[in-house]
Amino acid sequence: MTAPTEDQVVRRYRYLLATAPADALQAAHVEALEGLDERGREAALRAVQEAFVAGGRLRPDDTAAVARLVVHGEQRAPGEFRRACDPATLHALADRVVGSEAAFGLLGGYGDWDGADREPADPGVDHGGGPGKDGDPAAEAWAYARAHAAQQSGFGAGSV
Repeated sequence: MTAPTEDQVVRRYRYLLATAPADALQAAHVEALEGLDERGREAALRAVQEAFVAGGRLRPDDTAAVARLVVHGEQRAPGEFRRACDPATLHALADRVVGSEAAFGLLGGYGDWDGADREPADPGVDHGGGPGKDGDPAAEAWAYARAHAAQQSGFGAGSV
């Protein structure tokens, strides 16, 4: 449940992060990041780097890459980016995402939302399977690595 003192813009932002399609969220974040000043983009990038230990080579102007990391990172570990982001930057980013053209119409069920974050994905578990099975990135990466190792060693994929 949400704290009674939570900023309403940030609450709407949390709702979008929990319910909106990734492509719409990513477009909204690109638009929002481009609307922030240099300091705001730097702060958002630092929050991404701290929360997800990713984006070390990115610059604040790499808005598409930063947006992708925010969206996918928040899907895998809800709340990590928001906790790492300073309140002023979080509010500015949230305000721009909620008000962006890409997010238009995505707040339809907001009034019924209980404010709970969804359960985090478990990015460290290999669920098995082959490339493309259930869209599991860990399974896809593992299957690719096994196939590549088998090809390099001359053995079958099952023997790696």
